[in-house]
Amino acid sequence: MATIAGYNGKVVFGAAGSIISDANHNVTSWKLDYTADTVDNTDFTTTGWKTFLATLKTWGGSLEMFVDSGNPLEIADVGTSGAIQLYLSDALYYGGTAICTGIHPSVGVEGIETQTVDFQGSGALTLT
Repeated sequence: MATIAGYNGKVVFGAAGSIISDANHNVTSWKLDYTADTVDNTDFTTTGWKTFLATLKTWGGSLEMFVDSGNPLEIADVGTSGAIQLYLSDALYYGGTAICTGIHPSVGVEGIETQTVDFQGSGALTLT
């Protein structure tokens, strides 16, 4: 299991393994996309403009974070799911269950280890 801590929030992937935490300062930024699919429902008598119908919703995003080199996300964490909370303020956050879909570690010339973690929501996204 990997836990990524950020501003009053955390992300947990996996069931056993690493825990990433640095007094809630690992995550430097996060991005969340939530969208709805649409289907064309234009009938044969319509002329001019197409019409569409909203169908299924989806959400996902990514986290940018510093790496605790003694306890990084593990390769086995990719493909696992867990709870996610992405805070906008002390009392307002997006939450749901997400699947870790990718981990992208990198080290710059200054030697700071960072990684991007991609996730795909599974089920409803809530704003609490």
